[in-house]
Amino acid sequence: MKTFYLVDGHAQIFRAYYAPFSAVLTSPDGEPTKATYVFTQTMLNILRDKEPDYFAVALDHGDATTERRKLYPEYKANRDAAPEDLVPQFGRIEEMLRAMDIPTFKVEGQEADDIIATIARIVADEEIDLHIVSKDKDLHQLLTDNVKLWDPGKDEIIDPATLEEKMGFTPDQAVEIQTLTGDSTDNVPGVPGIGPKKAAALIRKYGSVEEIRKHSSELTPKMRENVEKHGTMFDLTRRLVTLEREVDLDFTLADCEVSKLDISGARPLFEELGFRRLLDQLDASETDGDADGLSTPAAVRERPKADYHLVNDADSFAAFLEALKRQTRFAVDTETTSLRAADCDIVGLSFSWKAAEGWYVPIRSSTSQTLDAAQTLGALRPILEDPRVEKIGQNIKYDRVALLAAGVDLRGVTFDTMVASYLLDPDRRSHGMDALARDILGHETISITELIGKGKNQKSMLDVELTSLADYAAEDADITWRLYESLEPRMAGDEIRRLFYDVEMPLVLVLSDMEFAGVTLDRNVLDATKEKLGARVEELTHEIHGVAGREFTIDSPKQLAGVLFDEQGLRVVKKTKTGRSTDASVLQTLAVETAHPLPALVLEYRELTKLLGTYVGPLPELISPRSQRVHASFHQTVAATGRLSSSDPNLQNIPVRTEQGREIRKAFVASATDRVLITADYSQIELRILAHLSKDDALITAFESDQDIHSFVAAQLAGVPIEEVSKDDRNRAKAVNFGIIYGQGAFGLARNLGISRAHASDFIDDYKRRYPGIPRFMDECIAEADRKGHVTTMLGRRRPIPEIRSKNRNLRAQGERLAINTVVQGSAADMIKVAMVRIRDRITRESLDLELLIQVHDELVLDGPRDDVESLADIVRDEMIAALPLDVPMKVDTAWGENWLEGKA
Repeated sequence: MKTFYLVDGHAQIFRAYYAPFSAVLTSPDGEPTKATYVFTQTMLNILRDKEPDYFAVALDHGDATTERRKLYPEYKANRDAAPEDLVPQFGRIEEMLRAMDIPTFKVEGQEADDIIATIARIVADEEIDLHIVSKDKDLHQLLTDNVKLWDPGKDEIIDPATLEEKMGFTPDQAVEIQTLTGDSTDNVPGVPGIGPKKAAALIRKYGSVEEIRKHSSELTPKMRENVEKHGTMFDLTRRLVTLEREVDLDFTLADCEVSKLDISGARPLFEELGFRRLLDQLDASETDGDADGLSTPAAVRERPKADYHLVNDADSFAAFLEALKRQTRFAVDTETTSLRAADCDIVGLSFSWKAAEGWYVPIRSSTSQTLDAAQTLGALRPILEDPRVEKIGQNIKYDRVALLAAGVDLRGVTFDTMVASYLLDPDRRSHGMDALARDILGHETISITELIGKGKNQKSMLDVELTSLADYAAEDADITWRLYESLEPRMAGDEIRRLFYDVEMPLVLVLSDMEFAGVTLDRNVLDATKEKLGARVEELTHEIHGVAGREFTIDSPKQLAGVLFDEQGLRVVKKTKTGRSTDASVLQTLAVETAHPLPALVLEYRELTKLLGTYVGPLPELISPRSQRVHASFHQTVAATGRLSSSDPNLQNIPVRTEQGREIRKAFVASATDRVLITADYSQIELRILAHLSKDDALITAFESDQDIHSFVAAQLAGVPIEEVSKDDRNRAKAVNFGIIYGQGAFGLARNLGISRAHASDFIDDYKRRYPGIPRFMDECIAEADRKGHVTTMLGRRRPIPEIRSKNRNLRAQGERLAINTVVQGSAADMIKVAMVRIRDRITRESLDLELLIQVHDELVLDGPRDDVESLADIVRDEMIAALPLDVPMKVDTAWGENWLEGKA
């Protein structure tokens, strides 16, 4: 039978909008395009993967005066309005469907479901297998042997048999089920307390809702009451849920023939909206020989079958090695025994240098004979360590660390597809290979859970049968190579290309060195800290219960709220969907505005329990059994501003403003007794960058004279000599200095300083008058974001700011704050990345006995010999200062000691 895929348009549009694809997608002009892009890709995927004979889309008309609304004005009355950034995409999607020549059906006053029902009736006598692209339960009543629902998200089909098996009723009973349950989403009345399962049981027993009414005396008292009370609405509900199959529709099956589609007409729209990935698919199809307009939609034809090779004997390895030696560039990937690269064993390596082709070289397996690990790595080492041969990877930092642990130094690393995706689309939710393969290549990769399972039944890579593992591993290398071919040409423009090749890719080497090196921990210090903090937590628990007048669970927000607001009578500062908030900002506000001791005590309790639970307790478990060091993972593809983050442990979040937080740093120690930890910390890097970018003369003068910037600003604002500035005045100036960077307004300043909003507003206004270059710079950032839809850092790092054009005042204000913060904080992030690359280059060039171990915000931590520490600290300082040329002098504070706390600058 021929197949007809009929798309429930609006259902798929909303699914596209909420798909876990990317946080933000915008056109070059800043127009929101996520739903448009994902919907279009879905249409192409269906045409390619399912190869239907007929294809069409049904759409709601969008007119509120539908036939059901006329019948029942409350119908769908409780639905929220569509998200603001989705509304303009409805029109764009219809424009896209027209451009792709896809038949679209929309009738005034009618809903898509009724159009689908009508088409199902029309083609019922044809030799057609109709697949309705939807998972909407309203369509269950249409199911027959030749009419099925298909959910593209799960690739699941619902036919009459699966409906009865999973839901317990037949398509003929679907209307009766819905008449009984109603539909809260559409505001269709039903019987309270009766859900789908109960409804199915009742319909199986009685046959119809009318029969249930007649036998209501047989029901439970409450159900009987509800059925009798709401039974008067059954006729109305049945009319609302029954689909109309006689919509006046201009439909001809021949018009829906896929062979008549001309998808190439979408090219101008793809270009206008910046859909480069879809353009690539279009270009590929035309290269395949259908440049006449995709008469057999080549843009979505199934890709050629991949050719993957298992290399697990001497002859195949010899042939593979000869082929590999001829390559000047290839993709490489490792399969390992652990996600912790520094501790893992390599199970095998995969390679690719041609699309749809890959090789897997196994060196460990518990199921089959493999190549000898030492001999194989020895044979591959000259190629892997040759800097002239370019290596491409997806998160290649991991592979480099794993290879370093195996004694191989991967050189010639030139392209990381994950990093490239991050630079090109920093707001993507995932830069993982599976997501990139799906979104860029239209390819669903072999799932890792499909390979090794999950939970208690999860296997090790060592236990996977070799032929299955070969397909999985070779595909990783193949997809990486194909992503490289797709992403590399998109590095358009000198700035983004320089940022990628001169900063981000060299940084991959820096971070992999840091992860492999790790840092030494003193267990005795951790044990002592654990005992000290634990004792203080116990004291705090007694104090909090004493002040409260009773014992309660301090960690329970609900119980704490009861104590604070009901029993102690404190002000409710903020409410959330779950009730009265007791978050840190609320407790800080209460601690400032009241003399009550409880908020401050709870804040301290929370900080200490967090330190114990997040660092003091888990840190010993993170010590590698091989190196006896902790090997944190550093991430360069997470923060949209470009800042680095870390995990296992999260070094960025170790508190440094409290004594207890600083105690954690004492446990990080030098690698030997004759060595020290060197810290190098940029002094007020973001304020100096703000001065450089704003060109504000007064601010530049302050830095040129090496004044304490906060005291300098306070003195100017107060009109007093700098030596007469009070602590409170300096704190206010400091709050404004940093608040400007983060877009803080009068409300936030007032809350932080415990002053009135009017006073805070006057202070900010005075500040802006005194330093006019700063508000001018802020306005320029906002204007750039509004004009281009994005902002850029000093090195050309780009971040989309779609919120800037929102009609929602709060969203627009958020966009303005992001625009300013991204330029300043992103430039600071670029600067420390450049500094890290320069330091590594200097270490390599001069063979320095120095290891870069940690990066936290504006600070670097290194390990070096005590005897040479002063000269090494000077080298680090010089490279950091020279990282980016600024109009103001850059200052770097250095210090050293036996541990991170002693060496804190």
